Parts: sequence; C-alpha cells; structure tokens
Amino acid sequence: MKITCSACGKSHKSNSKLEASLDKLLPGQRIRLKCGQCGEPIPLSREDLYGDRASTIRPPEPPDISWLKDGVFDDEEIVADIPQALIVARPGDAREKMSSALSGLGYRTETTEQTGDMVTQMQFVNYTCVVLNTECVEGNFADDPLHRFLCSMEMSRRRNVLYVLVGPEFKTFYNLQALTNSANLVVNSSDIPHFGVILRKAIPEYEQLFGPYMDEMKIQGKQ
Repeated sequence: MKITCSACGKSHKSNSKLEASLDKLLPGQRIRLKCGQCGEPIPLSREDLYGDRASTIRPPEPPDISWLKDGVFDDEEIVADIPQALIVARPGDAREKMSSALSGLGYRTETTEQTGDMVTQMQFVNYTCVVLNTECVEGNFADDPLHRFLCSMEMSRRRNVLYVLVGPEFKTFYNLQALTNSANLVVNSSDIPHFGVILRKAIPEYEQLFGPYMDEMKIQGKQ
C-alpha cells in the first residue's frame, strides 16, 4: 500500500498492524497517520488499503461479436435481464438442491467453494442473490473475505442483494440472527431440502421490505 503525504509529498511505508486496522474500518471511517516529515495528518480509509490491489484487477474480456457480420445470432441465447445468484458451498447434494431451488425461481446460478476470488468477481457482476454455506469456510465465517465484503458494501448496492447464510449454527427464518450477521436470511443446514419453499416465503418479504424504498430512490435519482 502506498502512503504519500499530500502536504509535503513524503512517502511512508505501510506495515501489517496498520493494514489490519484499516481492514476493520467501516465505510466512511478513517485513520489519521501523522507524517514523520512535516507533522501533518494523513487520512487513510479501507479503500486506500485495497486501492492498489483494485488497480490490478483484470476486467472481463469483451463479448464475442463475430455473429455481427452475418447478422445472425442464436435465438436461444439469453437476452433478458435474468437475475444472477452466487452459491458458495462445497460440491455435493446440498449445493445441488440450493442451485435447483434458485433456478426454479428464475435465477441463473453460479457455484463455487472458494470465497476469496469472488470478492474480485463481485466488482464486475451484479449478483442479486448470494448464498454462503459457512461449512465451506475455514475458521470463523465472520472473518471470511466475501462475508466482510458484503458487510461493508455500499448500501445503494447492498439493498439489491439478497444475502443468505446457510449453516448448522443458524435457526431458519430467525431474523434476529440474520440481522446480527448482516444477512437477509439464515437457513439451518438440515432445512436445505426445503430451500425452495424457504426462498418462496423469504423473497416476497424481502421485496416488500425494500421494494418501495428502492422505487422511491429511483424516482429521486439516487439509485
């Protein structure tokens, strides 16, 4: 991470302790580092920590438009704005059941068991539903990079993401537990066979809660 004093131009070296402190900051929070040369404060935020890494992110390749010359394209190609869902879980029957349930509700699903790479992916793909099975996370899921990314996501975008936590530590539909973990819904692992029914109940409630607010934000030009 590059740290430069805007007052005198002095460059400072970062360290693991400083970066750990920046990583814990919430959106809008800052740490002031005193410049060792001129004494002026240098404000730093969590965005400064990931700024250099973000610049190395490789955007998706341009779409294939070879069909354009002939003016012919596959009629079966998806052209509608289909909502996308991300499922983070180990391969197996449970993941298949969750994927099938979301597909049945009209989502185009993507599955993975690695969370780290998905932080980069989410900067380019607007998933409207993210399901994280905590059984595939090593250690405390609260420290998982994808979970932390969703918790710190700007609210104008976060409101458009249905975040579902699945695991043996949760009680299905326990809203207080969901709120405590910055999620919209929690599901116990034993209830995965009923995942489709759970979503059919949860999604309308989610849309009823946020739908009018988001519509008003669009009218006001704030979203």
